[in-house]
Amino acid sequence: MGSMNRSASAPLLPSALIAAALLAVPAAAGFAQDATAPPAAPPAAPDAQAGEEPAAGRLPYEVELTGVEGDLNDLLRASSSLVELKDDPPPSLIGLERRAESDRDRLQAALRSAGYYDARLDIRIDGDARPADAQPVKVTVAVEPGPLYRIKTVTAATAGGAPLPGDAIDPAEFGLKAGEPARGQLVLDAEGALVGRLVQRGYGYAKVPDRRVVVDHSDRTMDVAYTVDPGPLVRYGETRITGLEGVDEDLVRGRLPWKPGEVYVPAQTDKARQDIAKLEVFDTVRVRLADQPGPDGVTPVEVNVVERKRRFIGAGVTYSTEEGIGANAYWGHRNLFGGAEQLRVGVDVGRVAGSSGGKASTADNLPDLRFNVNFRKPDFLLLKQSLVLNFQVVSDQPPAYDRVATVLSGSLEWQATDRLTLSYGVSGERGRVRTQERTYQTAFVGVPLAAAWNGTDDLLNPTRGYRLSAQVTPWFPAGGDTDRPFTSTLLNGSVYHDIAGDGRYVAAGRIGLGSIVGATLDQIPPDHRFYAGGGGSVRGYGFQKAGPRDRFDDPSGGRSLFEIGAELRIKVTDSIGVVPFVDAGTVYDRAFPDFSEPLRVGTGVGLRYYTDFGPLRVDVGVPLNAAGGDARWQLYLSLGQAF
Repeated sequence: MGSMNRSASAPLLPSALIAAALLAVPAAAGFAQDATAPPAAPPAAPDAQAGEEPAAGRLPYEVELTGVEGDLNDLLRASSSLVELKDDPPPSLIGLERRAESDRDRLQAALRSAGYYDARLDIRIDGDARPADAQPVKVTVAVEPGPLYRIKTVTAATAGGAPLPGDAIDPAEFGLKAGEPARGQLVLDAEGALVGRLVQRGYGYAKVPDRRVVVDHSDRTMDVAYTVDPGPLVRYGETRITGLEGVDEDLVRGRLPWKPGEVYVPAQTDKARQDIAKLEVFDTVRVRLADQPGPDGVTPVEVNVVERKRRFIGAGVTYSTEEGIGANAYWGHRNLFGGAEQLRVGVDVGRVAGSSGGKASTADNLPDLRFNVNFRKPDFLLLKQSLVLNFQVVSDQPPAYDRVATVLSGSLEWQATDRLTLSYGVSGERGRVRTQERTYQTAFVGVPLAAAWNGTDDLLNPTRGYRLSAQVTPWFPAGGDTDRPFTSTLLNGSVYHDIAGDGRYVAAGRIGLGSIVGATLDQIPPDHRFYAGGGGSVRGYGFQKAGPRDRFDDPSGGRSLFEIGAELRIKVTDSIGVVPFVDAGTVYDRAFPDFSEPLRVGTGVGLRYYTDFGPLRVDVGVPLNAAGGDARWQLYLSLGQAF
């Protein structure tokens, strides 16, 4: 029977050396707040003693491992310096023998880490010193692992033998229970989980200063005893904020979810970091307890930030075969008045070297233009509620109409929970919309109401979860030709499933439903109707082209919308992916989809290039039942997934 004492904070050894570390190597104690340690050095080649002159050539060799299979075989090969250094052979047979002998300890440590404490090794070298161009020397490592040892008892107590504070902690919850294989990694993992459980209870400086592992060869078992120092129950003290330059300190303090004197909760510090980062004015945000606990556990909290550059500029490009090139450029300020207010001024130019695709426009040779100014003030009246003001001047000529309009809107966006966002506001617009049949003078006041739920794991490239959104906007005439109020409703949902669990095969699907009630189609200006088709809708069709047409063969739009789509996102490499997809949808004259029009169906394949700021998207779509005269295929270039 053997035993040893070991501290809580072990270096990050390869799994093959864990058991040896448990039974042979002491290390310094570590706090629960900082469990990292320097990695172990890579294996060195003990090929020559000091003063030995290497031979001019090298002695190539090959390694054969016998007696073990599967995971244990993989573990031993990963731990072997003979395998690791095979492409850097020693200069002589003596050097190879020294390398093999040093491998014995590493392989024994790996076997102990897997729970095999009676293992035997026989390492044989078949061959003599020979020229470098001869056949490689064969090294055979024969392993007899012996019986597998198992956990017998596990205890955790303070240095005085007292039980740990709070409810009893059962190490079996962490995978370390009687009868389990006596693997070193299980012992280390359970220790970390034990400390983590105490930290969750508010003991932020908990540590394991001593770990006692006893291996009993008589019954092939292991006893594990953890000596735990829980430290004081931590309560929040003063919060110190450093690194601020132009951002108001009160704004940052307003996003701290705790009050002085409350018991420390680790999740709250992480939530504070995320909420402060969402202000989008900091490059880095760190939130942590002080290095040492304060008197009676009342401990300062340190918040350190590094501000981003206040001003920014940017540009982007989109392309489709029908609409041609689109581009945008913008200038912005991230912290206009010190409260993380964002101002962005941008210009969008669309349909450069492309056609409107319809006959309604009288300016097919002119690009679409949009000038917009956006202002956002966070934490307006309520925490996580933003005031959003937007002004736009628009001149565009999509296939269905020719429009010139001015839009002014104001809204409040409230992040009700981490996943739920609510918004409400008012919008006013005035403009002129022209088709082949009629010119509309428009003036409306709208009251948009919206809710969005994001249950996915990533905003730009989700692999699991789902999203739901709903927007309802009553529109009231304020002059112009239209005298009938109407209400527009749009519902969207999407779901994502990680098939293999590693993000390499993701199935994604979406559905969209729209409805306008209160007015007939003729009473609704064309720019307020629903349309289907395009890179973000039914791919394979031009923008607005997956729907009914008027007598001039221009899209007529509809009072209701139905869209559905599915795709399989396949990662070929970490940065390259292919995406086969199928989309379907159309619009209807009635207030609710009645499927009186055939669904327009498109299919195709896309290419994704994954970057740190989101996937770059290239999709090629083919319509399966397009109207006569439509293009046979469409190409779309954009940033982000299609949905």
